[in-house]
Amino acid sequence: MDYSGNKTSAGQERILAETESIIRSHLSKDGLTLDLTAVYLKEYGAKDIARMEFLRPLTSLAFGTNLCGPKGVKYIAQSEVLVNLTSLNLFYNRIGNEGVKYIAVSDNLLSLQNLVITDNEITDEGASLLAKFLPLFTNLVRLDLRLNRISEEGKEVLREAQKVSNVKHLLLDKVEGFQVKS
Repeated sequence: MDYSGNKTSAGQERILAETESIIRSHLSKDGLTLDLTAVYLKEYGAKDIARMEFLRPLTSLAFGTNLCGPKGVKYIAQSEVLVNLTSLNLFYNRIGNEGVKYIAVSDNLLSLQNLVITDNEITDEGASLLAKFLPLFTNLVRLDLRLNRISEEGKEVLREAQKVSNVKHLLLDKVEGFQVKS
């Protein structure tokens, strides 16, 4: 059979079906929470997730350690399906400053209350960009940027932006959030 005229080839449909199977096995029974931590779906898995209509009710996506890079984050940030997310965890995906840009300018992630982008090679450039758009994320109350490459200068820019936003918990240092009372 010749698939050359089709938009997707048989191989691509098979991969999409495999991704869907993985997603369905990690989706909560109520369809609101999806934990794909360390499944290593990479960029193309993010692309598949971003267009799976049955994920529209999703409110929590844990996509840490999937190494999706900035392009994978772009698919998630621009998804018209994932517009109900209130929690997005993207730790260790190598998104860098380019990935932060896609998050910062996204109109589809404005429902977020919790955003985790720890250990993603983000520098002062990404911190400044995020700080610029932070006030637009009116629902965001927790922003976790620990274990990135943000200097004291970049952290200060974020702290200033926090003052004109609704963010109550801004985590910038690796020890924050890990204190144990004795």
